[in-house]
Amino acid sequence: MIRIAKYTLTALTTLLLLGCGHSGNEFTIEGEFAGMKNGALSIFTPADPNATIDTLKIEEGQFKYSGETYDTIPYIILFPNAVEQVVFVAPGKTINYSAATNDLKNYKVEGTDENELMTDFRKKALELKDDEVPTLARQFILDNPQSVVSLYLFGRYFAQNEKPDYKTTAELLKVLRTHHPTNLLLFAVEGMMKNAGAIAEGKKLKNVELTTQRKDKRKLWNKKDDDRYTFVFFWASWQRNSYDILFRIRNIQRDYADKVRFVGISLDNQLFRWEDLTRRDSLIIEHYCDGLSWSSPVVSELSLEFLPLYLIVDKSHKIIFKTDDLEKITDKIKKLK
Repeated sequence: MIRIAKYTLTALTTLLLLGCGHSGNEFTIEGEFAGMKNGALSIFTPADPNATIDTLKIEEGQFKYSGETYDTIPYIILFPNAVEQVVFVAPGKTINYSAATNDLKNYKVEGTDENELMTDFRKKALELKDDEVPTLARQFILDNPQSVVSLYLFGRYFAQNEKPDYKTTAELLKVLRTHHPTNLLLFAVEGMMKNAGAIAEGKKLKNVELTTQRKDKRKLWNKKDDDRYTFVFFWASWQRNSYDILFRIRNIQRDYADKVRFVGISLDNQLFRWEDLTRRDSLIIEHYCDGLSWSSPVVSELSLEFLPLYLIVDKSHKIIFKTDDLEKITDKIKKLK
């Protein structure tokens, strides 16, 4: 429901902690790596959707990184093996970071109360199984609702959760909104909660308006489309595995076109790439794209969570199967009567 995309920090999280101000104040992160002499890592902040990924240069095991911020915000240090470490910076503060290359989980960050809170949370989380960490995050947020760390944890463990817990999300949202009444992340999640579960098994799929390759508008269902099941897949050409997705769906369509209608809804924003990939499908798969990507009305109407997403919808437009695993689709279609 809430998670927008399967990426390192979603579009929602880029709204995290955006503040107001007119000049900003400098911060510095000073760090050292035991076991690393020279190298380079990536660093970025999810608090600014326009920020670029910077290079963190390490020389003789040391680095220094400076920037400006209006408020306390998170910066992410990204390693080549996809390990992420969060550091909270603040105006006028020097943050001290230390880690050992053979023990990245136990990195140390000092310089602000927020970093100490995050360190305490992280140490407790390391003792738990992955599926137990959200419970710890919930309790942390309830105990520290005023903390910027709580906003970060809410974004990571609840706004992006693959298996959303609507009750807990609503509970935490209510608590956080009291302490952060103007936070954009919370506004966004609150808006999406209104459409919670719009794409869920057992619910009818809305008859949304789609855009054809000729820029014509049509509804997902017309009267003539009601005599078959419908396989709806949400995707985009900018996905790493988009070619494989289309290839496999074409193979499924070839075998089951008699009982299943195939509809592809793309979140591309470069229409020429989408058109190039789908040109050969004009007679076998219906493809639609308005070029607005995550800003598409289809996304907001359906409260679309992530890509790729696959739905099987029955003749009354009720969702009977939902998955992000294409392997499961063929078996499900085989059993359709």
